[in-house]
Amino acid sequence: MKLLQNVFINRDFGLLFMGRFVSQLGDGIHYFAMAWLVLDLTGSGAALGTLLMAASVPAILLAPFSGVLADTWDRKKIVVSMDIIRGVLMLGLAAVYGAGQLTLPLLYAATILLSLCGVLFGPAISATIPGLVKREELVKANGRDAFSHSATGILGPILGALLLGGFGYMGIFLIKGGTYLVSAVSEMCIRFPERPAPTVSDDPKGDFINNLKGGFGYLWNNQGLRVLIGGGLILNFLFNPLFGVVFPFFGKEVLLMPPQYYGFTQSSFPVGMLLGTILAAAIASRWTKIKILAGGAALQGAAVMAIGLLALPMVYTQLSSEGILLAMLAPMLIMGLINVQVNVQVNVMMQETVPDSYRGRVFALFGSMMQMAAPIGMGLFGVLLDIIPVHFFFLFCGSMVAVVATALGTSPALRTLCAGRGATAPEASPPAIAAEAAETTA
Repeated sequence: MKLLQNVFINRDFGLLFMGRFVSQLGDGIHYFAMAWLVLDLTGSGAALGTLLMAASVPAILLAPFSGVLADTWDRKKIVVSMDIIRGVLMLGLAAVYGAGQLTLPLLYAATILLSLCGVLFGPAISATIPGLVKREELVKANGRDAFSHSATGILGPILGALLLGGFGYMGIFLIKGGTYLVSAVSEMCIRFPERPAPTVSDDPKGDFINNLKGGFGYLWNNQGLRVLIGGGLILNFLFNPLFGVVFPFFGKEVLLMPPQYYGFTQSSFPVGMLLGTILAAAIASRWTKIKILAGGAALQGAAVMAIGLLALPMVYTQLSSEGILLAMLAPMLIMGLINVQVNVQVNVMMQETVPDSYRGRVFALFGSMMQMAAPIGMGLFGVLLDIIPVHFFFLFCGSMVAVVATALGTSPALRTLCAGRGATAPEASPPAIAAEAAETTA
């Protein structure tokens, strides 16, 4: 019993952890298969980049509005309903594929709908976690969440490769639909923190706009968050298309890797994340947040450049298939280990400084702004991938990441944020949200 409590922290966070674990496992399987399916249908990096760009657009355009809903609507209803809708959508996609009617436009439409559901789901979950655990348990909770991402990331691509060979794309769609529904059942049993009911107003449209402005105002009052967003914009512009478009194209079309080998390379990143979750507490106690953020970015840039050297024709043509596999595993492993340290620190930093009444909007706006450049990068990298050699992308992006790391490490505003001093809330509280309640612990 003590062991279970240590792993799951408490009943409600444990249910959330287990539900998300199952769902994220399905995500790993699904996105592996989606990349393979698009390349099978088209063989084009531009097509894959366009699909990923279409999936990113809703998160950018609608996330700010979803944050307002996460602060004013019942978060439990949002979380459960979005998982149910996604589960039904995936089962419907399986039926369409089974009937032989699945086309690329339908695949685009389904991907956009899944993204829309995720836009509502994400801020509601991020805003809820601090209310399910005590303040001193936030690092542990975010570490558990990172563990879930890493463990399912390890299993997802491997299972995706195996299931793709055994059951085909239809089987993968069915499994993904089932994982969403299982996650929804788990979330139904969670006792979400009680929150103040929104005040009734004769001007709901005006309240919505004021709430949205309040979220922007909170972010704008914190220069450290603005610096973090700026760095994130550049890193997401580089990393998202690099590993969403260039990396699978490099593995399948350039290196001609079999699905199993490519699955192992994809899994090495979450293996690093898994190791990172084990080391997170020790690293956080030894280094400051600013050193973890800036140093982590610099190390990730170096790992990307290592992949760029491997991508040189004079290098990979001299290696066996097994040698290429090993050469790709190491930098991806390092990136995963470092990535979890950065993400845990960013999440804890925001959860500690942002009050509950603003948390949904701030997380949504932060996520939206961090992703703004991703669709542009997806489309641009996809088009250029058919023109420019693959190694150029890795070497260029690795160099740019090193520049961003230097800027983050020398920013006084970011140092202030990392020290735990948050922004001041706008003077006038948004009319549709009551004053923040006392901190709720599970």
